[in-house]
Amino acid sequence: MVRLLTAGAHPYAQFIETRSSAEAEIVVLEVDVEVPQHCVYEIRRIERLAVVFDRADESLPEVLALRRDFPLVPHLNLRPFELPRSLCLYDHPYKELKLEWTAAAFVERIRTWLARTAKDLLHEEDQPLEPILMDPAEDLILPADLFDPEQAEDAQRLQVGVVQVPPNRATYIAEHWPESAGVPKEGLRFIATAVTCQPQPHGIILRIPGNLSDLHDLMLTSGDDLLGTLRGRLKEWVQSGGPFQQMQDDPLIVIARLPKTRAQGGPVETTEIRAFVILHSIKEIGEAIGVWVIKDGSVGLLFEPDEARRGAEIKLKLLNPRPALSRPLAAQLNALNEAVSIEVAAIGVGALGSQVVTNLVRAGFGQWTLIDPDILLPHNIARHALGGFFLGASKAQALAAVVNPMIDGDDIARAIVADVLRPGEQAEALQDVFRESDVIVDMSVSVAVARYLARDLEAAARRMSLFLNPSGTGLILLAEDAQRLVPLDMLEMQFYRELVTDSTLAGFLRRSDDRIHAGQSCRDITTRLPQDLVALQAAIASRALRAAIRSGDPTLSVWRVEEPSLTVSAVHVTPSKIRTERIGEWMVCTDATLLHKLAELRSGKLPNETGGVLVGAFDMQRKIVYVIDTIPSPPDSEEWPTVYIRGCQGLTQRVREIGEATDAMLQYIGEWHSHPDGYDASPSPDDLTVLAWLTERMDADGFPAVLAIAAQEGEVRFLLGDLAVTKDEVLGGADPASAQTNG
Repeated sequence: MVRLLTAGAHPYAQFIETRSSAEAEIVVLEVDVEVPQHCVYEIRRIERLAVVFDRADESLPEVLALRRDFPLVPHLNLRPFELPRSLCLYDHPYKELKLEWTAAAFVERIRTWLARTAKDLLHEEDQPLEPILMDPAEDLILPADLFDPEQAEDAQRLQVGVVQVPPNRATYIAEHWPESAGVPKEGLRFIATAVTCQPQPHGIILRIPGNLSDLHDLMLTSGDDLLGTLRGRLKEWVQSGGPFQQMQDDPLIVIARLPKTRAQGGPVETTEIRAFVILHSIKEIGEAIGVWVIKDGSVGLLFEPDEARRGAEIKLKLLNPRPALSRPLAAQLNALNEAVSIEVAAIGVGALGSQVVTNLVRAGFGQWTLIDPDILLPHNIARHALGGFFLGASKAQALAAVVNPMIDGDDIARAIVADVLRPGEQAEALQDVFRESDVIVDMSVSVAVARYLARDLEAAARRMSLFLNPSGTGLILLAEDAQRLVPLDMLEMQFYRELVTDSTLAGFLRRSDDRIHAGQSCRDITTRLPQDLVALQAAIASRALRAAIRSGDPTLSVWRVEEPSLTVSAVHVTPSKIRTERIGEWMVCTDATLLHKLAELRSGKLPNETGGVLVGAFDMQRKIVYVIDTIPSPPDSEEWPTVYIRGCQGLTQRVREIGEATDAMLQYIGEWHSHPDGYDASPSPDDLTVLAWLTERMDADGFPAVLAIAAQEGEVRFLLGDLAVTKDEVLGGADPASAQTNG
């Protein structure tokens, strides 16, 4: 700076002198300012300034206006003394600014600040109001609802704890003092009280208050009697008896709510919350402002307060209040329009589930019931949201204990330690939860649980399922529609079909033999699964789950991470409408996609008949057969207008491939063939002979045989096992001879 000025390198700045102290080096200069003929603020064409450089170079050089009558303008830094006034030039940290700081640019910044201030252009109409007081170094965390508009009165008494961080940083954490509590919590070191001031214009505060009397004068500018308020509250506290005995030796924090206007009498635009920690005990404060006298260590209340005592000797320190994380604030910080308090029952809070729940709670999303029977074991910690502190604890209870303090206010999560399939004494509690939930999210990685939710649970809630593939490179989201027209089990089946038909998902469910024994039991086996992949999938799952809940449509989505590029690809399938029918004691479930495929295959071979193999799954517990796909007619099949004889070339291999692709979830379940135009889907005697043959062979494995007949106009009829078919149904109203040849 000195070199710039003494060399005459800047035509609009002149060097005056330098000064120094133990803490700083000071350069005094004069600058030539471009001012208009008529100034809004009296900035002169030549202004003398002092630039104060911190010797340690840890703070921005401070610019002081040396003229005693320098006007009170917007954008001044507050200091312990009103004069000289300090120009507020930047709104970025010095550690960032110093990377590109130059003396020439700094001088120009000063000149521009003065020129724009003269015209009152420095603070634009749409610019946020400047703070009443400077931001201090230490923070005070406040209850999110402390100054809630619905609160009729200020919180007159709060409990405050302190978190110390070496070497000398402290964070103060305030919480409500329940009326029933009587005395403050043990170990808390401060008491706080809140006051709301009258609205006042921004930028009228001249200096930082250094003591209680100064703070009173600051608030008096808006017509607020701080000392009168404190005297009344301290008197009330001492008259309350019991609690005062425990709090009289604690320091006091005053929290002030300062509504700000742009101009005197204008509307309130913003509200500034400020706090001051008074570094004296409540007992000392009361005596210093004339509420009582202390004699022999005891408090003696005065009949009338001594208003001459203003607390000038009571020092205070400015704190930076911050609201605790409320649901609305959490949503705002996560770029959501609003917090969502939908009731969600989460089944399974393991590696994926714990991280998904944690992500969504941080966004203020959902009111959660966490359901899991397991405890946290050492190997779980490698991929779980919980840490070693909770080793041996219930996963559900520990996770609830972790996420509840994240959001200020009522608990956002509760826990039920139970197995959904064997709830025991928790059965009634689980039923209540499911009835009250809007959404049930299954993250248990259990097909049995998913089937129970889809078919057995009586509740109106939508069912959704989130799970990873065995390698952790894939994520699957299945979500029912709002009306539950496409249930979870059919979404599962459609996902398996996608694995068979979409080449980009080849090997998606391939399992690795690379497993680890996590204990001594033969069942204590876990997989090698990278936490970074689980975290990546949990991030996708959290966002996708939010979107699925917001949408009323069914969802079938698959994400896959390609290694080593870490490219994430997605497959989004529009779920197909389902068709169910009861045949005897069995329920046959299929969907429009398969029915359309059969119709297309039939149409493509007309006038000949065609057919193929049916692929699906059985649920023997619930007597459900899922018919989900077909292997079309093998090339060695015989196809004639009235006869179809299925071949077998490549069929065994294809069935094996389907089983491998779906982790044995899909299998051969039966046969289908078409009828030519002019005939419906009623079975002929030959069809019944085929069904009997199928039944005999499927019985060996304990499964029912499935036979499907595709006819004109998209008609498809399913036959199951040894279902009795009447003679009229066999003939279908056609000529017996014709019906018999329709094989």
